[in-house]
Amino acid sequence: MDFVSDQLKLLAFYLPQFHPIPENDQWWGKGFTEWNNVTSSVPGFTGHIQPRVPAKPLEYYDLRSERVQSMQAAMAKRYGLYGFCYYYYWFGGKKLLETPLENMLGSGKPNFPFCICWANHEWTRAWYGQDKKILIAQDYSKSSMKKFILDLIPALKDPRYITIEDRPVVCVHQAEDLPDSKAITDLWRKEAGKHGIELYLVKVEAFCWGYTPAELGFDAAVEFAPDWRMTGDLLAPGVKPRRVDYRKTIINMLNKPKPEYKLFRGVFPQWDNTPRYKSAAFVFDKSSPEAFSFHLQKTLRYTVENFPEEERFIFINAWNEWGEGCYLEPCESYGYAYLDAVKYALSIY
Repeated sequence: MDFVSDQLKLLAFYLPQFHPIPENDQWWGKGFTEWNNVTSSVPGFTGHIQPRVPAKPLEYYDLRSERVQSMQAAMAKRYGLYGFCYYYYWFGGKKLLETPLENMLGSGKPNFPFCICWANHEWTRAWYGQDKKILIAQDYSKSSMKKFILDLIPALKDPRYITIEDRPVVCVHQAEDLPDSKAITDLWRKEAGKHGIELYLVKVEAFCWGYTPAELGFDAAVEFAPDWRMTGDLLAPGVKPRRVDYRKTIINMLNKPKPEYKLFRGVFPQWDNTPRYKSAAFVFDKSSPEAFSFHLQKTLRYTVENFPEEERFIFINAWNEWGEGCYLEPCESYGYAYLDAVKYALSIY
């Protein structure tokens, strides 16, 4: 029996990097996917759980498979998620890792709500803990930005696409990187309007908090978890990997003052990006399904108290960020405990 709540809409960021592409073959080796990082990870201290091993029925999946995407959606529904927010990689007309989204759009399966988050950072080797050599640069030219929004139109018209007041929700991961952001968002709104679409634009507060959504031409923001300003001191300064306190972080996040603009709140189950950054990783100690459920419960209450019913969205980072140790999918160490934590938080609200 599915446990989806239509009043409290939990959206999980969704990473499409679990299938080979020619570009990754060239940059990292034939057949490379995020699983290469995950399986090669090693512990950095006593009690450090590495590598993380995905459990049945998904295991080391390939996202080119319609069956896998259907299993993911069915699992998410069963435990109370409302939809997925797919990362979308666009570089001046060049798309990467688009196969899962395009397969889903083309087949109509799974029948699960979704929206898109443009991951607009440049593609560099720093993504995998190496130097910052740019592999694909970003293009914010007027022609590129016009092509970008026109490319999204079929997805935005899909009946599964998530909307607020019939306006499709489009997130931008690093909105502050947009040069002349208002000109770009005005262009997007104009071009989408020609297709009968009124956009609902959301800036993701990932690494920059100095601008309100309105200042950048957006309608709202989303709290990207973890909020790195809230982590506090390292638990063991000078020791690598760097370790911070999960419980202190979520308490600090919950105690942030309510902003004057619309901010959808975010939660994260755990974090350990050792697979990507090795000894330079950040690890959140003292994370647990119980602590995550506590954070989610408090965030659900905040959302109900501060948002009208149609706008009660909470963003979870993430459904399947295995390379950052930030996932809800079952693993051999925790089983389904993090999904159970979601279901429990919704059930007691």
